Amino acid sequence: MKKLTYILILFSLISLNQKAFGTAQIPDFLIYEGDTLSIYANPLESYFDNHPRPDSLFDKIGYNSTACWRGYIAYWELKNDSLYLLKVQGDSTSIDLSLILKDKETNDKIFADWYSYSILNPYGKLLHYEHMGYGSIYEFEKEFVFEKGIVTDTKIYDNSKSRKSKYTENPELLKKYIKENIDYSNITNEPFKKARVFVQILSVSEDGKIDSVNVIRGWDNERDKEAVRVVKSIPEWDVLYRHGEQFNLIWAIPVIFGKDEE
Repeated sequence: MKKLTYILILFSLISLNQKAFGTAQIPDFLIYEGDTLSIYANPLESYFDNHPRPDSLFDKIGYNSTACWRGYIAYWELKNDSLYLLKVQGDSTSIDLSLILKDKETNDKIFADWYSYSILNPYGKLLHYEHMGYGSIYEFEKEFVFEKGIVTDTKIYDNSKSRKSKYTENPELLKKYIKENIDYSNITNEPFKKARVFVQILSVSEDGKIDSVNVIRGWDNERDKEAVRVVKSIPEWDVLYRHGEQFNLIWAIPVIFGKDEE
């Protein structure tokens, strides 16, 4: 009697506009209308685009953690539509701002006149956790758009239509689905003990149907076609929204075909 064995490894890849880190990152914080908000932005990094970055200082007294690769946590304030730097925090002490911004008067909060990008504040329910940089998705996002430190626009994004699939939440359930739905009658050539096909999920419709895939590493025509068929037949997949619009997180599913004697 034959016994089918399957190995399924599941991983996700994501491309971010933010600098990508291998660990979810501790955010900077923004004081706004009496609240302290976590933000998906590091405005001080823009200052270092045109000024020396004091890496030795951050290495010595900065925030040393894989969850804070930049080496510090900055606190900001948005007041009268202007962005100010209040302090930069290391592991156990505030870092003297005069050692970081040597061309600025640091006796008071510092107007961030160098900053001409957006600051994003994610809030509400956590919808999708990403163990990388600022990749996690929350129910809502508030975006502050700046030009030379002055707010020029604010926007609210609704990501609440995002939903997770039971197959990504429970990899064992996905393995079971793959196992039960591979049709070996579609494979007529000599079976190998192990034959691995990597199928990449590229896009998903609004109702969670997988509508575009790609074989990124195949084995042979029959197994490639069968792997594609099975992956596209998965009843539901993650539907994710970021900045209020659906986007596709790219998944790669390696499926191993094989038959072993009991």
